[in-house]
Amino acid sequence: MPTTNFYLIQTDNGAMIRDVKSMLRINIHQLNNVSFSPNPSELQFYSIYPGSLLAFETVNIKDYLRPIVASALLWYAQYIGYPEMHISSQDPRPSLKAG
Repeated sequence: MPTTNFYLIQTDNGAMIRDVKSMLRINIHQLNNVSFSPNPSELQFYSIYPGSLLAFETVNIKDYLRPIVASALLWYAQYIGYPEMHISSQDPRPSLKAG
């Protein structure tokens, strides 16, 4: 596995992915029975992890940080031992309620 500058921290609001060099920050929200209102100024990505619905939302994203968001999310999937995790920009909650 290539070395990365990413690490995971716990905050009052949950877990956060950070990058040492760029200071990229991505909040991880567990959406099971919790409301989540996306911030239109940030990037959001979603994943259904076994037993859990996750939302990833950037914090104070800058244009030059956008290219490394995908690397951070891939790192997270490997970090939690679920490298086949499907990550999408589409919020799955409406389709989950319909089904």
